[in-house]
Amino acid sequence: MNRPAGHRYCTVTRSDGCRSYDATVAGTQANHSELAERPRRILAAVTGEIPVTRIRFSPGDLMLTRFGEAPAPLLEASVGLVELRRRPAVRGRWAVRARRAFPATARPLLDLIPAALPAPTFVDPSVPDLDEGLELVRATPVSVLRKQVPVSWRRAGRPPLWLRALAEGEPEAMDIVVRALRDFYLACIRPYWSRVAATFRADVADRLPALATGGLAEVLGTLHETLAWRNNSLERSWRTGEYSLDGRGLQLLPSALWTGPPLFCDHPRAFGGNTLIYPARPATAYEEGRSRDLAGLMGHTRAAVLHALRTPRSTAELAACVGTSAPSASEHAAALRAAGLVHTVRRGRGVNHSLTPLGRSLLNGNFNAH
Repeated sequence: MNRPAGHRYCTVTRSDGCRSYDATVAGTQANHSELAERPRRILAAVTGEIPVTRIRFSPGDLMLTRFGEAPAPLLEASVGLVELRRRPAVRGRWAVRARRAFPATARPLLDLIPAALPAPTFVDPSVPDLDEGLELVRATPVSVLRKQVPVSWRRAGRPPLWLRALAEGEPEAMDIVVRALRDFYLACIRPYWSRVAATFRADVADRLPALATGGLAEVLGTLHETLAWRNNSLERSWRTGEYSLDGRGLQLLPSALWTGPPLFCDHPRAFGGNTLIYPARPATAYEEGRSRDLAGLMGHTRAAVLHALRTPRSTAELAACVGTSAPSASEHAAALRAAGLVHTVRRGRGVNHSLTPLGRSLLNGNFNAH
């Protein structure tokens, strides 16, 4: 992965005696640094050139570029927390309720995930299963923690002891992170997951006509107003940098909670691989109203299960799609099956769930069809 060199974060925090911690903070480079960008903006004002981040695609990268199969719980949690912190004036329904529901056990995330980018990327693997994502976080190599954790603390004064312990890979500190991520997701993200998933699906569906008529290159240029496809590269105005995908392609993930500019993450393959996160187009008012009606009738998670089974899925696939565990997904499917909304058949060692005609009618709002 090619990276810009010579850039430093704008805030360097000393920890009063922890030399390895201080050296990491002082030596870390980032193309998102305001200090690094300032001279480039001055130069751009003089020359008229607009700074851009450029992601280069090989023919193999284009073949491996695809939309994600479902929203990623920890990614939505991470960008959702940044939204809550960087936009205190936002009065959206989700933001207001999330602030009220914010659990005390999630407070360590306020030390780890700053209010402004860049933020640590090990906390938000772009995988569609919550438990898998948390295990990936727990398995983060110490070398990654030593690089990413120190630069997350940008306040005056010493970073808390637990954060310094996390930078050294202490298991107890990692337990704090995993518990904080899980509790924040369960309290602030999961109650709205059916809407997050509906927005994800609606955005991907809206892109299909452009994909059919203009191909992937046209889709890439329409994901956000700051993105453009030029010379086999995806360019984003405002920031300066250059990346290559190393033949691994790019996963496109529309986010229901993120409202900022597109974000590029060069995750390892196990974390979802190279990922572009962009603000999703909102679902239509009709779909949102119908989702609320179903959620009020049967609960948010069960409504999300019903939505997910528009496409037949195994229990594991269903759990990944709605962001819950396999046993929980199986229980919800069983309850919907008892109500005559879901049909389950055995396939080898597993089972496959699908909607019954009644379930599909309920989902489509045609309540009088059966």
